[in-house]
Amino acid sequence: MRSRVRGKHFIHRWYEKSWASELFSETHCHLTRLNQDALGRAIAQAQKSGIELVLNAGGDPESSKLAIQNAREHPVIKACVGLHPWNAGRYSDEVLERLRELVRHPQVVAVSEIGLDYVGRMSSEGKFVNEFADKEIQRNAFREQLNIAKKSGLPVIVHDRTPGQEVLDILEEEGSVATGVAIHGFSKDSTYAKRCVDMGIYLSIGLRSISSQDNEALKETVKQIPLSWLLTETDSQNPEGVLTVAKKIAELKGLSTEHVGLTTTQNLRKLIRQHAH
Repeated sequence: MRSRVRGKHFIHRWYEKSWASELFSETHCHLTRLNQDALGRAIAQAQKSGIELVLNAGGDPESSKLAIQNAREHPVIKACVGLHPWNAGRYSDEVLERLRELVRHPQVVAVSEIGLDYVGRMSSEGKFVNEFADKEIQRNAFREQLNIAKKSGLPVIVHDRTPGQEVLDILEEEGSVATGVAIHGFSKDSTYAKRCVDMGIYLSIGLRSISSQDNEALKETVKQIPLSWLLTETDSQNPEGVLTVAKKIAELKGLSTEHVGLTTTQNLRKLIRQHAH
């Protein structure tokens, strides 16, 4: 019996060690805002912490092009391209055509950041303002980008700040789950979460929301969501923060941080069809 236990412990230690260099993943961040030196430091620190998969979101054609450039310079980064709902006022045939060209690049693994926002946006001065792009324009931009993703065989990572389940209705109508969907910065209720899981949609848990002291409702919902449908993200310029997200999820679910990190990384690889090897 003692030798069996030793063997079991040896296998467990080997298993953890074999995954130590690729334990965590960043589903959604904004590295295109960093200069080359700052980007290099952020990625070096992330890799030192065991993060070997970082999805860098675009918000318009220009930042999407930068995301591709970042991915060319740092293989750990994968690019995402899209028109953020805050930028839906720029929606045009020309912008859509530029996005169609960008999704063809081999570094691109998802269409992001796209979705709907009826709450507010960041102004050009970097302040949050309670105004948003015309709802119908947002919906049209969202549907067109879902179509681009579907035709390209790419998943979508979706921004949803609407009062109900309109985003899920549109995703269902457009058949987007066939090529993969994740809701980024998930902060809705358990009813929404259950519908996502039933549809086959991943829920990405953000650093700010999961770390908030007064967000008990979200924490209770995260407890209920199967780990097989969770992802981790920071929505920031510091991917290393996903370690904190994984730790918080682990505490809520009574699991090890390593197990949460490994499982959510496998989930992300399934979403972008880039399986661990």
